[in-house]
Amino acid sequence: MTQITPKENFLNVLVNHADPVWTPVMGMDCKTSGFASNWLEKGPVGGGKDGFGVTWEAPASGGGAPIPRPGDFMFDFDDMPEWEKYVHFPNLDDMDWRAHAEASLTKNGEKIDRNTYALSYGIGNGPYERIAALIGFENTLLALAEYPDDTKRLAEAIVDWKLEQVKYVKKWIDPDIIINYDDFCTQRSPFFSPEAYREVFLPVNTRYYQGIRDQGIIPVQHTCGYATPLVDMIIESGAQAWASVQPCNPISDLIDKYGDRFTFIGGYDTVGPCSLPDATDEEIAEEAYRCIREYGMRKGYIFFGFRLLNTTDPMLAAREYGRILNPAIKFTHEWAGVPYEA
Repeated sequence: MTQITPKENFLNVLVNHADPVWTPVMGMDCKTSGFASNWLEKGPVGGGKDGFGVTWEAPASGGGAPIPRPGDFMFDFDDMPEWEKYVHFPNLDDMDWRAHAEASLTKNGEKIDRNTYALSYGIGNGPYERIAALIGFENTLLALAEYPDDTKRLAEAIVDWKLEQVKYVKKWIDPDIIINYDDFCTQRSPFFSPEAYREVFLPVNTRYYQGIRDQGIIPVQHTCGYATPLVDMIIESGAQAWASVQPCNPISDLIDKYGDRFTFIGGYDTVGPCSLPDATDEEIAEEAYRCIREYGMRKGYIFFGFRLLNTTDPMLAAREYGRILNPAIKFTHEWAGVPYEA
């Protein structure tokens, strides 16, 4: 009997499109880091200015998740042709990378065993979300319609800066995976047409993902909501996977169509009753089990679930995150019959 580590099983599914020994679990078989603690992108925990000068808030109505302060924009969409006057990219040397790396490589007070577990690093505010943070979601859509070339120039400049950030991440953290967090969909549709994505965001994301690969890191696209109309272009851009795919998308059909060459990370209903703070353990476990029954043990699927947690309360978030993962881990590993072995 040959031993296999969680990291090997995870990367075999993600990269090699192999049959899983057990359903990989994002957050457990692959530890997560980076996103929540990178003030350059989201500002300090609880609110404040990010590295671009955008003011963020963490309202209780959103579970403490950071959002740009409503109405407090850096410039208006009509100023997009002259965005250089208003956008000032952070100096990456201002980040305490040593402290950030230590936090990113530690979980529950212990160093992550990089031989046993894969490691992902999330970079918040992909090209679309960064523009939206600067001028607001509505203004971003207006800018796409009125000034597509200038909006693309700004997106290109954002990716230039992010690729410099990737070099720091490589040097200090060296993750297996970088996740580009860029939400541009509702639960019903993308914010913009596939044509707009192809014209503006496909070229910049393609360059972004190639730059990540050039550093020896696997690129993954994070997009919540109904992004099914864009899947072909997400694959074309060079992303290795789509996280966190939600069940508003036809996940089983997508796995059947693309699972031999692309991976879907997610499945958990992160907007339904099982995602709410008052969800019972039974509701949480049943949704995790549903994901395994419908999508698990197939090429092209990695389980990932998250709930509406108060992100300004790390202890609460850690405890509640464990509530969602533990039932799934128990189910998937025992169900496979050969936990950590093949």
